[in-house]
Amino acid sequence: MEESFESKYKSRLYSLVENKKITIEQLDHFLRRGIKVISPCHDFGLKFVGKVLPEIVIGASSRYIDKMKVPYQATSYIAANTMRDGKGPYIYKIPGKPAGGVPLLTGGNRKIGDNVFASTHRILLGFKAITVSAINLMVNKKKIWNWQFFADNLKSSDPDIYEDLVKLHARIGSYNPIHYVVIARSERTFRSLKIAEEYERNQIAVLDPTNGIKVIFITNQNGYDYISKRILESEFVNYIVTGEEFDLYNGMVNLRSKYNIDIMLNDGGRQMSNGIRDSGLLGEERITLEPYPGNDIIPDIESVDPTSILGMDGMGLDGNQIHGTIMIHSTEIGNERANVYVYPLKNELSE
Repeated sequence: MEESFESKYKSRLYSLVENKKITIEQLDHFLRRGIKVISPCHDFGLKFVGKVLPEIVIGASSRYIDKMKVPYQATSYIAANTMRDGKGPYIYKIPGKPAGGVPLLTGGNRKIGDNVFASTHRILLGFKAITVSAINLMVNKKKIWNWQFFADNLKSSDPDIYEDLVKLHARIGSYNPIHYVVIARSERTFRSLKIAEEYERNQIAVLDPTNGIKVIFITNQNGYDYISKRILESEFVNYIVTGEEFDLYNGMVNLRSKYNIDIMLNDGGRQMSNGIRDSGLLGEERITLEPYPGNDIIPDIESVDPTSILGMDGMGLDGNQIHGTIMIHSTEIGNERANVYVYPLKNELSE
């Protein structure tokens, strides 16, 4: 199955370059990078997950990831179409609504597709580390972003699928303590978000040592000088200092070399994901596309906040939905679609 899938993927890449959708350099990059295809049923014996996701595709081969200087990063979103006919832009948030309106994107009820898709990629891509922005850390300070955040929605409705996810986590994610990598650019970031004060009040779940999570802050020198006096380095807290100026690329190189984190899930929010992408360090986005959620949720396309738009048909390098990407896999799950899009990477391989 993997050879057949890879063969079709390579043929599509050649077709894209022939049609001048991607450059020769992008073609060479994607060919060197390869893909990894996982069959939940065949590889792990997970027949119920396999019925929903017959194939899980990761946008780089294991061999390629082994050679990278930085961690391979993937991020994930859910997005809903803004028009009943499905021809509108896809939005990933609804400003002014609780939780950013994300629970409303599926029409107000969690659906099986996004729950399974999100759970599996948190297990498979986030089992070593999840990176978050300092802002997202504090917005969700009471939460722990693990696979159960989504999978627990399946406990009563789809218990067989839930048990398969438990088995997958046991196979993939139980042998390595998870790291939370927090991007906090400077002292100003720590001060404005009151991270030290909230930590001292034990209000940040991932920094509560009883939860057994290891947190790595990536910051600049003045950020470290300020925060390390109040959140001391310990078994559960470490720092990567990128120099007097904040240097994201340097931080990621150090994260890989010091902590052996070669793959990670980026859950930092759209702004940070865009920064990682623009630095050439974001490998892929795994997005669940939802149909129009209803007039009561999106009553007027003209009222959609432009900053809420994730993508739309025609924006991608290949004519798909996400700007700057090609879509490498798509799975239909009821009226949902679980898609994987890959970005070109920069300066990614060791010498």
